[in-house]
Formats: sequence, structure tokens, C-alpha cells
Amino acid sequence: MKLFLAFPAVFLLLFSGFRLSFSSRWLQLRSFTDAISCLLKNRGAEFSSLAALCAIVGGNLGVGNLSGTAVALRAGGPGFIVWMVFIIILTSIIKYATCYISIRTREERNGRTFGGPVVYSQHAFKTKWASLAVAIITMVCAVTVGNLVQVNSLSISMHLIGQSPLSAGIVMAIALFIVTNLGSLGRVVSRVVPAMTIFYIVLAGLTLGKFGSNIIPSLKLILESALSLSSLRDGAILALVAETFTIIQVGALRGIFATDIGLGLEGTVHSMVVSKNVVNSNFATQQSLVSIISPFIVALVTFITTLVLLTTGVWTDLSLESTNMCFAAFTSAFGKHYTEYALIALVFCFSLTTILTWFICSKEVLAYVSHNNRFMEKCWTALFFFIIPLGSLGGVSLLWDIADISISISIIINTLGILLLLNRYKKEMFSALSKDSSKE
Repeated sequence: MKLFLAFPAVFLLLFSGFRLSFSSRWLQLRSFTDAISCLLKNRGAEFSSLAALCAIVGGNLGVGNLSGTAVALRAGGPGFIVWMVFIIILTSIIKYATCYISIRTREERNGRTFGGPVVYSQHAFKTKWASLAVAIITMVCAVTVGNLVQVNSLSISMHLIGQSPLSAGIVMAIALFIVTNLGSLGRVVSRVVPAMTIFYIVLAGLTLGKFGSNIIPSLKLILESALSLSSLRDGAILALVAETFTIIQVGALRGIFATDIGLGLEGTVHSMVVSKNVVNSNFATQQSLVSIISPFIVALVTFITTLVLLTTGVWTDLSLESTNMCFAAFTSAFGKHYTEYALIALVFCFSLTTILTWFICSKEVLAYVSHNNRFMEKCWTALFFFIIPLGSLGGVSLLWDIADISISISIIINTLGILLLLNRYKKEMFSALSKDSSKE
């Protein structure tokens, strides 16, 4: 079932990535500096452009970017990262298109602004049932990808500090309850996400500094593995083809999962940003440009993580897997004790921000299809919080299988919706950016 759904999902993303990249003349690369300049617009809004970006980055930088990198390195070899970065660059334009169409089709209900796949899907498929389908699958993804999987990955490392796995789920539920009652979630993510990202990059940089002599050999190993040069030197053509296919497949899947491309989160979140000048025709372009920044941040973090695992040599230890491999890499540089506590705190923040982003998006889609039914929102909030501790008790493989299936279904629905609406918005979406495109 998982493989049956994964193939069309990946194919749709790659097809859409190629089509949109060439149609836009690789806008995700040539307009990256414009995206940076748009980042600080709408700063006075309740939910700003910066808050939207931080929410998406927080959603992307879950525990999966640590444990998932270790798993991909073991499954596809060091070369997976080359293909992963390529896939991220190629498909990041889908985030732009998703965000643009989401903002152009957003609706207002009872003083709240809604957008994203839950809204544009009914325009694409010409039925209101499409919105209900998107809402249901988004909520399933929120429970699996954005909740249970995050807590499960966090709980794996709790034994390092002598705590039970269940404690991770209980503390996470309490933390999320506190954070969601602080007031502006936009301000919370705008502070937590940059801090945790910078802290992780600095920690990884210090680790690479300690193993600096291994950086060049590791980069060579990455290139050789990406091109399967070992099989080529041995003259094993079939082995070369099989090895290359495996590496590309692992890189593609990791790039898609790490960035949440095709899941439509950016459309939902950026639609929450309210323009101070609603008649400004450049607003949709501004928000869409901001949305392409997050995949590049994820690519940077994943590439650095891969280098850390390679330079420290822990990736060859078959007794290590998932999150534990990453912990072993950092503790080999700084020792145990305080390092383990710092890493668990960091992983906790990664998990918390991912859960928070999915919680925000799931509440938005539920509010849209239920016409702002407060009772249903409260029931969903209670259920979401109650489920969190269960993630520390579930089986790893079962949780990931359910997550993969829900991701594939979401990608298929959302990407088809984008392709069906593309002709309607293609001209204005990819028109040359005006000189005022970064002004509000």
C-alpha cells in the first residue's frame, strides 16, 4: 500500500517540479535575493511574513531531519545528499505555486481568513467534497507526521538521561499546552525557530571543526557515492544502475519528506498573513517568494548533518541507528553528560515546533470545513493533546508506515489541485517581478 501510493506521489512532485521550474525560468534560484528582501514585510501584522516562514521552517525541521538523515545515509549511502539537494532545489518551486494560488483563492469567514489546499481544492476539483477530503487527510497527517512520529523519535533518546520514553510524551503535551496559551503563536515561533536553528548550525560547525581533517575525504566520498564510481571502477554495469537508482530514490524521498513539499502547509500558513494594504497586487508574490526560503534552510541543515555523521565516522557503526547515530556523532566531539542534555533539549525544540505547526494547520482546515465551529475546534485540540504521549509507546515502523501513506495521499491531492489550476494563474504567477515586488 505504501509503495503503491508513494510512486505516483513522487512522480507528480518531480513532474510538477520540472514543469514549474522551466515555466518560471528557475524562479526559485534567480529570485532568491528578492525572497530575502520580502521577509521583513508585514512586521506589524498579528501573523507576519517572518512568523509564517518560521512556522514552516519549524514544521520542516522536525526530528526527522536528524533521524531521517541517519536512516537515509545508512540506506542510500553518502551520495544520497547530492540528489536530495537537487530534488529540493527542483521541487521548491512547488511551494511558490502552492502559496501563490492559496493566497489568490483565499476566503474570509466570520472575520477569519482561510487559504491553502483546503480552499483551492474545491476550485480545482469543482466540488466542496474536495475541501472535506483535504481537511481529513491534513488532520491525519497532523496526528501521524506532525505528532506521533515526532514524539516517538524524541522518546528513543530519553534513555540517555535515564528517563522513560513515556516522559517525553507527557512533557511534550504539557509544553504544547503552555505554548498554545501564551497568546500570539506567531511571536513564539519567530523567536524559538531562529534560535534553535542557529544553535544547531553552530554546534554542527564546532563538531566539523574538531574533525576538520575528515571534511575533504567526506566530500569526496559523497561525490563518489552519488555517481556510483566504485561500481563503475569495478566494471559492474548492473550494479552501477541498481546502486545509482537506490541512491536517487533515497535522496528524492528524503528531500520530499524533509521539506514537506506537496503537503500544502505553506499555503495554509502564509494565507494567515494579512496585508496592511489588501489592494496591493504584489502581496501574493511577496508571500510566495518568502515560502521558497524554507527548503534551502532545510537543505543546508541536512547537508551539515550528513557531514557531521561522515566526518565523525559514526555512520559505519551498525549498532547505531536513527536519532542515536546523531547523538553519537556530537558526543564523540564534546563528550557525554552536558552534550546529551543539550541535544535532547534541541531535539525537543525541533519536535515541539513541528507539532505546533501541524497543530496550527489542522485547526485552520477544521475551522474552514466546520464554519468556525468552536466546539469542534476544542474537541480537536483536546484529542490532539491527548494523543501526544501515545507516540512514545507506539512501534516505530508502524507509525512511519501510517505517516508515509498519509503523506502520499496528501501530496497526490494537493499537487493535482495545483496542476489543475496552473493555467488559470500561470501568466500572473510567473510574470517578471516588478521593481516594487518587494515593497508593501
